[in-house]
Amino acid sequence: MFYLETDAVGWFMLCAVLLGRGGANFAVYSFWLPEQYRTECRASAFAFITNIGRFAAAGFTFLVGAGIRHFQTMGTPVALTALAFTVGIALLPFREETKGKCLPA
Repeated sequence: MFYLETDAVGWFMLCAVLLGRGGANFAVYSFWLPEQYRTECRASAFAFITNIGRFAAAGFTFLVGAGIRHFQTMGTPVALTALAFTVGIALLPFREETKGKCLPA
């Protein structure tokens, strides 16, 4: 899509719909993440973890901009952002499973 010179609006709208449909699951983190912490520190822990993600995302925005300048195109740096999801998938075996367990009170 990034290399289309004309008539890219249709592809853009399709990708925007798919992104909204596939990215809507991020709203679940507002409910799931706080349950991973004890009640005494739940609000502080959730705010800390959420803001760490925001600071990292701000840094990666500048990194993508530097990649656009280096590669002289937007397609390659944007495609390379998929590596973050690859790292996340690689870390899945090390997560703590909470299914069937009591959550911290």
